[in-house]
Amino acid sequence: MPNLGGDTRLIIYADGGIARDRAGAGAVALNLRRQVVALENRTLPLMTNNEAEYGGLLLALEIAAALQADEVEIRLDSEVVVGQMAGRWAVNSPKLKSPHQQACALARAIPRITYKHIPRELNEVADALATEAAAGRVWRLYRTDTLRDRDD
Repeated sequence: MPNLGGDTRLIIYADGGIARDRAGAGAVALNLRRQVVALENRTLPLMTNNEAEYGGLLLALEIAAALQADEVEIRLDSEVVVGQMAGRWAVNSPKLKSPHQQACALARAIPRITYKHIPRELNEVADALATEAAAGRVWRLYRTDTLRDRDD
């Protein structure tokens, strides 16, 4: 990934989902003009839904890091993940402790980051990407020509 410099602000929608024999994670990153900058999904092993939701968050954080984002708002339809990442809820499940720690480590590299809970119907693209990944169909697209959110 090229060095894209500063002033990179992103909104990233992320989701995770489970199927009968495996799970998937999906994320789509937009600039402030609502242009798609990146979309990606990945297949995950069979796990709980909350673990898959963390898989989506981890993917979103990896996209933000790859794009060298300075400011990121991550939007998820998981109240559990948003509450835990915002520090409002404790991470009590042993299965969530490791992905939570990984997410916190990745988030520390982003100067400004927020998490926002959104209704599921506003997270349709990330949900579709997670569903595709759980079915074994993997996608990856990065468009650095739409990355800047300012006029150059």
